[in-house]
Amino acid sequence: MRQIVFAHHGDPADVLVIAHHPVPEPGPRQVRVRMSARPVNPSDLLLVEGRYGRPASFVPGLHPDGVQAASPVGFEGVGVIDRAGPDACHPVGTRVAVSAPGTWAEYVIADHQDTHPVPLELSDGAACRLTVNPVTANLLLESLAVELDDLVLFTAGASSVARMMIRLAHLRGVRCVALVRDRRHRRSLMEAGAFAVLREDEPALERQLSEIAATRGFEVVADAVGGPVADLALRVLRSHGRFVSYGLLSGLPVTVRPEDLLFRGITMTGFWLPERLSRLTPGEVGDVMARAAAQLADGTIEVPEAETFELSDVRAAVRHSREAGHLSKAVLVG
Repeated sequence: MRQIVFAHHGDPADVLVIAHHPVPEPGPRQVRVRMSARPVNPSDLLLVEGRYGRPASFVPGLHPDGVQAASPVGFEGVGVIDRAGPDACHPVGTRVAVSAPGTWAEYVIADHQDTHPVPLELSDGAACRLTVNPVTANLLLESLAVELDDLVLFTAGASSVARMMIRLAHLRGVRCVALVRDRRHRRSLMEAGAFAVLREDEPALERQLSEIAATRGFEVVADAVGGPVADLALRVLRSHGRFVSYGLLSGLPVTVRPEDLLFRGITMTGFWLPERLSRLTPGEVGDVMARAAAQLADGTIEVPEAETFELSDVRAAVRHSREAGHLSKAVLVG
C-alpha cells in the first residue's frame, strides 16, 4: 500500500515522501479501513514541522528505503471497513470517519472506537472532515458557555472552525464578529449569521471594534492566529472577559501584559481537541461525532468545497493549503 511519511521534521512540501508497505492486518477490537479521502489540516502540517502538541511517531523501517525510521501523517479521513478484528463493533462494509494517526495512506488500522459511521448523504469530501473541525466547533462553543446577546470576536473568521462556531452561536442568539484577511468571505459569513465582518488590515479596525462593543463589550475572543491580530483582539476584550486560543496559524505569540491579568481580570485559556476528547467517555465522544455528522448532513454547518489531489500529489496539496486566497480545502484522494 502507499503511505505518506517523513523521516525528519521540516517543511512538509520538502520532507513528505511516498512509501510502499504491505497491507496491515487488524488486531482485537481493531478494524482496517480502505481510505478514500483525507483533508490537509493545519494540525497535520504542524506535526511534520515539529510544532504540534504531541511528538511524531518515528517507526524504524517505515521510510521508503526500508531502513530509516519515519513517521506517518494525517489525523482524520473517511473510508470503508474492509476487515475487522475480533470483537470489533463495526462490520465489514461500514463507511466510517476515522480519527486516528496515519490516515494519509491507502489503508489504516484503527481501534474501533476511533471510527464513526457517517450518513450516506455526506460526500467523501465532507465526511473526511468530520472528526476535527466540526467536533472542535461543537466542543469549543460548549466550553465558552456564551449566552443570548453575548459578543464574541473571532480571529481567522473565515476558517472552517470559526464559520461553524459562528453558525452554531448565531442559532443561540450570540452576536459574532469575524476578522478576515479577504473581503470575499464577507457575504458567506453574514449569511452564516455573523453580526459583523471586518478585514484585519482596516486602518481603523480597533476603533470599529470598540464601537461595536461600546455598550456591552466582547465577552470572548476566540483566537486561532496569534501575533498582532490577537494582540489587538486582546486589547478590545472587556474587563473580566475570556481569551481562548485554539490555533497558531501565524506562528507568533500573543503579547500579554500583567495589567491585562491583574487590573482587567482577563482569563486566558487554550483549547486543544485531543486533550478535550481525552476527558470524555467513549459514549460521549460517539455522541458529539454523531451530532456533528447530523449538522453536516442537514446543512446546519458546512465545509468549504474540496479541491482534490491524488495521494501521490501530496506536496501539491500542501502548497494549495498554504496559499492565501483559496476558498477550497485540499483533500487527498485515492
